[in-house]
Amino acid sequence: MSDRPVVAGNTAVSSLLERARVGQAIAKAETTALRTQLPFRYLRQQSHLTAPANDFSLAEKAITSAPGVAARLLKRYGITELDLAQRLCVPADDVRTALDTATPLVLLDLEDGVPPPLVKEARANAVRLFREADWGTSLRFFRPASLTEERCAEDITEVLMQSAEGIPPDRYPVDGLVFPKVRHAHEVTWLYGLLGEIEHELNLPAGRIRVIYQLETGWGLQNLANLALVGRDRLAGMVLGTVDLAADVLLPDVRFRHPICEWARHNIVTVAGAVGVPAIDGMTLDFPVGLPDLSAEDNRELVLSRMNENFVDATHSIEMGMAGRWVGHPLQLIATLLAFRAYFSADSLSADIEVMEAFAEALSTERGAVAGARGELLDIGTDRHVRSKLRRATAWGLLPAEKALALGIISADEVTS
Repeated sequence: MSDRPVVAGNTAVSSLLERARVGQAIAKAETTALRTQLPFRYLRQQSHLTAPANDFSLAEKAITSAPGVAARLLKRYGITELDLAQRLCVPADDVRTALDTATPLVLLDLEDGVPPPLVKEARANAVRLFREADWGTSLRFFRPASLTEERCAEDITEVLMQSAEGIPPDRYPVDGLVFPKVRHAHEVTWLYGLLGEIEHELNLPAGRIRVIYQLETGWGLQNLANLALVGRDRLAGMVLGTVDLAADVLLPDVRFRHPICEWARHNIVTVAGAVGVPAIDGMTLDFPVGLPDLSAEDNRELVLSRMNENFVDATHSIEMGMAGRWVGHPLQLIATLLAFRAYFSADSLSADIEVMEAFAEALSTERGAVAGARGELLDIGTDRHVRSKLRRATAWGLLPAEKALALGIISADEVTS
């Protein structure tokens, strides 16, 4: 072998570089295609309020007036806005705001919450509610039976098809469905095939009906990365189901912070973030409701205590990286909204904006990575993180859309989405 140095000519270098650039472009396109192109409004999932579809009146209240129901319940238990603010250590103004905030997502449940004899009634109610109820800005979802249940296909087909009757495609009233107990990629392939046929029949754009995975089995969590890749074209989120997970993997009890549930959260946050959809935590199981054998004062304390428990659990969810939680009661809804408002406070968002603007100023003077006003690192990575956080905060209604637009965090089309 010669020990003479290699001398590359300009032609050889240029040719190699051109081939490398072509290959890079192909690889970049393939990488980009592995993320979900999620419309901005689907980031609005900090609370999923579930309602059994067999109870029409209850489900209608969940859709149209859950915060108002929460306000009436607080009054019934003798709890003032100041009482709740003091118990949760949040500003009273935040409580008033939460009680006047639209529910981010309402889920009509056709699965576990519906007794088998009432399934047909529940389907009819779901169709009527999708078509007639005033949903406001809430995302509109339902949960069918799981794939292993005989009625799964019937739940999906009847609700989605009948909800469209007489309604123009551009006003189709269903945003998507939560697919429970998802385990394997072939299940997603079957579901997406069915949804594609339904969209074709209804003249809807391909991918119009979005899907949120409910992860509550050992296989589902073990296969999560593959499920995310197979389902990315419709995927709108991933939800942890703690009770069914405990049953599936034979846990001795159901605990919100059981080590298996914590591992599941890590897994969901990582994969959901990788594919570009919100990670949603399960609900606190103790509902803030009074008990008949307690005095009025004891029930007042019980409700406050359980709202605080939900608030603490929601804060833990946020710290773990979850972008939302399931709730099953209007007072849980309020406690969860308050947890997000407290964690992403106006002061914290203002500090993030200062960080972003300081880095922009550094770039404009060609300084690159610098130390911020508090000695923190400011570079492209921290800027990307802050922008992502502020984008979610905008979707949650915590940062005005006009401000986010001015900062370049969202587009003009997303302001009105």
